[in-house]
Amino acid sequence: MNATSYQLKIAQFCFAICALCVNPAAHAVHLDVEIWAEGNALTAGFCRTTALGCDLAQLAATLQLPPNTLPKDGATGKQIFLSDFRDFSGGLYATPNPGFQSIQNGLSPNEVVSYRAVGVLEYWDPATSAWTAPATGTRVRLFGGLEASSVIINNASQCGGALFCFNGNGTGVEGSTIFTGNGIQGSPVLLVDAANSQGSLHTHMNFFLENQQGQKGGPVGAYLVEMEVFSNIHPVASESFYVLFNAGLTANEYTSALLNLVNTAPIVVPPPAGASPVAKAGNARVVRFGSTVALNGNDSHDPVPGPQALSYQWSLQAGPAATVIDATQSNARFVASKPGVYTFNLTVTDGNQTGSDTVSYTVPVRGDVDLDGDVDRIDVALILLGAQKGATDQAGNDVRDTDGDGVVSRNDAVLAKNLCTLRLCRPTLR
Repeated sequence: MNATSYQLKIAQFCFAICALCVNPAAHAVHLDVEIWAEGNALTAGFCRTTALGCDLAQLAATLQLPPNTLPKDGATGKQIFLSDFRDFSGGLYATPNPGFQSIQNGLSPNEVVSYRAVGVLEYWDPATSAWTAPATGTRVRLFGGLEASSVIINNASQCGGALFCFNGNGTGVEGSTIFTGNGIQGSPVLLVDAANSQGSLHTHMNFFLENQQGQKGGPVGAYLVEMEVFSNIHPVASESFYVLFNAGLTANEYTSALLNLVNTAPIVVPPPAGASPVAKAGNARVVRFGSTVALNGNDSHDPVPGPQALSYQWSLQAGPAATVIDATQSNARFVASKPGVYTFNLTVTDGNQTGSDTVSYTVPVRGDVDLDGDVDRIDVALILLGAQKGATDQAGNDVRDTDGDGVVSRNDAVLAKNLCTLRLCRPTLR
């Protein structure tokens, strides 16, 4: 990347300010990712909670940033979270940082948070002081995290280095994400963790620098990956963010890699145009089979009001047959009577011009919590985890509530296991 210097002033930041977490045994500072809900979306950002220990002055001084600036990519404005492969007791090429956390009521009780990996792995070559593609075969692997339940082992030494795996019958490690110079391999979407009954969360997952054979190690330099987070309750993903790993660089070299990103000229995005009514059909969601689902067009608006008040019209555009109830209201509803993807169109008009928007609702088969198209031990484990934490289904749409009684319980897990025909649920099957 070609660097042009400029300052990122605090007033320009769109996101809340974030925590500085310094590990005394670490070779570099690292920042945990704070997660909170805003509307139907999750936000991932530098910590906005002073009780978590935010110290911007120390951050700027440690990273040699100009005063009143934070690590954000100059080209995209995306946040950069810091980590060092040497701050993990397992060796020089593994780290549990950054962590993921949410304060009380930052999330809904028992909300299940997942990550999605995007983009490509980038490498900072200290010899050329430039960002480039990593050496062939060099990659960063991330294992998804999940708290222990009755069918889960969370001892990394028993799970091939992963934070969890399932016990019994040699099922082994369930999945990992691999960041490469050619894109994402393995499982691009995996679990982070579930919030507790107070809506808070704090967990760490394991990143590894390795080659194609899974052997730990790689060229000295800095490595950059990109990801976003979403959940079963807030399915609209956060803006993606970067994680910058130090792999053997000195503090000055690591800062050079960071400043090259921070000082990159921004990408200019033209502002949207037009004064027609704007239809907002809401955000895509995953809802429980058999439940009544709310359609919400309340965010629709008319930039130049008139000549009439906005009128609404909902219609089913694609998917299984369904009747839209109160189709001419901003808030409508339908019954998810069959599995599939329901796509609805919302048209709004002000008596002169119209606007339209679509929204899709995914209805998995009963018991398919992780949306992979089948019911297996992962689904059963997720239901058990929710039951352990006392999950309730206030909206009536929680896919973990297999029996639809409004509570996520062990009975839901039993029902899901009975629905499963895979060997992961029934080891005796061949």
